[in-house]
Amino acid sequence: MTGHPIAPQEYTHILDRASVAKVDVDGLAVQLYRWGDGPVCFVLLHGGYGSWAHWIKVIPQLEPHATVIAPDMPGFGLSDTPIEPHTAEAVAGPLVSALSELVGQQKIILAGFSFGGAIAGHVASSMASQIEHLVLLGPGGTGAPRGEMSDLIRRTKEMSREEIREAHRRNLEILMVKDASCIDDLALYIQETNTGMHRLKSRPISATDTLARVLVGAPYPVSVLFGEFDASVGKYRPEREVILRKSVPHVEIEVIPNVGHWLMWETDELVADRLLALLPK
Repeated sequence: MTGHPIAPQEYTHILDRASVAKVDVDGLAVQLYRWGDGPVCFVLLHGGYGSWAHWIKVIPQLEPHATVIAPDMPGFGLSDTPIEPHTAEAVAGPLVSALSELVGQQKIILAGFSFGGAIAGHVASSMASQIEHLVLLGPGGTGAPRGEMSDLIRRTKEMSREEIREAHRRNLEILMVKDASCIDDLALYIQETNTGMHRLKSRPISATDTLARVLVGAPYPVSVLFGEFDASVGKYRPEREVILRKSVPHVEIEVIPNVGHWLMWETDELVADRLLALLPK
């Protein structure tokens, strides 16, 4: 591949404000980014082929009101890769240890996006006494079929910089967003950087029912947000809703109109409002 993308100012600005911790968990380093300060902690888990930056537009809206922690999950970003076999437990276990060191006894509002939703279910189960609310955004791990969509475009070393950008743009259109006009330089930078750093295949884990199983008996409130046009869900949203209600009868499910899979990008203000509404009064 030709050249490397240059980080937009919005990316470096929020990263420069973060307090960065690298926590060693039995020889595996987990990198976490922290903003703000408050008695309640938002913990934000990214999706597959992702990093903390999946949440970049929401973090500044939460930061004035609480502590915000967005990790690079094991196998992604600047965190180490767990040993195989790669399972939800192999990702969540080190994450729980790292979060416990950073969060202490703070109460947690835990939000997980896509593959991160499946992992969030496991983290919440392990940290149940601290979980104020679990929020799942287009989560994987329900066991329902995946939505049908066009094949994503592979990047090759023969591609020019512009061809690489256009491949990432097209992939964002296929999988992540409904409105292609929201794909700007920052979205393209995040997509290219994230996909270039992943070492763990999330899709086989998301295809299982690991979330549905671990949610059974959840003692904390659980909310689920789906984009109306989430390509990863497709026509199978009713199946997901049935599965989630069976696992967690008290679950609250909301469908956000006119948006796709990456809710925190396409409708960041709504996601931030939903999360801030969960802070104790």
